[in-house]
Amino acid sequence: MTFDEAIQIAKKEVKDINARVYLNAIPRAIEEFGFEGLHTQILYAISNMGTWRGEKAREVKSVLKTWLKEHKCESSLRTQKS
Repeated sequence: MTFDEAIQIAKKEVKDINARVYLNAIPRAIEEFGFEGLHTQILYAISNMGTWRGEKAREVKSVLKTWLKEHKCESSLRTQKS
């Protein structure tokens, strides 16, 4: 499963309204804040997917978490060091 596929599946299947808001705001976040905006939206979406269960949920969350690990951004690194 690709990152884009994971996003599309999550948009369709996640029931948590906050997670859906973050997922649907990805295009605007990219437009306004670039890569850091995308990174932040993914972090927030994952943090609100806790009640989404099942094999598909595990697979999607795994893809998104792997993407975050592989694409660290400067602002999140600064925050973690503080």
